[in-house]
Amino acid sequence: MKSIFRSHHTLLLLLAASLFTGCSKDITKYRELLDKREIIYPGPVNNFRAFPGNLRIKLQWQPSPDPSITKYKIYWNNNTDSLVLDAGHHNTLDSVSAVIGELGEYVQNFVLYTADDKGNRSIGQSLSGVRIFGPLYISSLVNRALNADSTSKPVDADTYKLFFARADTILNAGTTLTYRGIDDQLHTVEVGPKTDTAMLDMAKAGTKVAVRSSYVPVHRAIDTFRVAYSDTLVLK
Repeated sequence: MKSIFRSHHTLLLLLAASLFTGCSKDITKYRELLDKREIIYPGPVNNFRAFPGNLRIKLQWQPSPDPSITKYKIYWNNNTDSLVLDAGHHNTLDSVSAVIGELGEYVQNFVLYTADDKGNRSIGQSLSGVRIFGPLYISSLVNRALNADSTSKPVDADTYKLFFARADTILNAGTTLTYRGIDDQLHTVEVGPKTDTAMLDMAKAGTKVAVRSSYVPVHRAIDTFRVAYSDTLVLK
């Protein structure tokens, strides 16, 4: 029985030694691949967000408190385009932003890395499916409509009141009315998205009024988009 126990014990020791030797060789291989350097990942940023504009995008984030970070590296267009920014501070209560222009009107993915002065890079933080707006979006916009029940009425000899249908108060950014008054001067009236009426002074029957609305594609977009054309109405 003792001999059987000794042989089992010896076998276990040999197996353990073999595993340790194998692991040691693998560790040595990885060290050689890494040039005997430890992998260091600089800290990530917080609240990485995108705010779209007209064929451009604003990227914004809060800095990492990691004091070793010296650069921000942003990649897009399948990593074929990039932008490098200096990390000026590490105040996590502040924000850093970058505006990237000359983009095509399609969906983009953006990846942000932090980097130190030794070439170490953080794990990438991604914003996927970010829509870029442009001429195609503008072509889909229409001017705010007048109220079908009551479009306009004279208030006195040279004043008209227009009535508008309710607007989308989230996306509509206002409507501009332009007309030439009886004083032969060009007049402009701004109608807010929450306002359903507009007063036109120095106007009379037969006056042509150009109507052109503006929109934002999403909340906090950095650009306002105007309808590509003006609708014209005639005061009656």
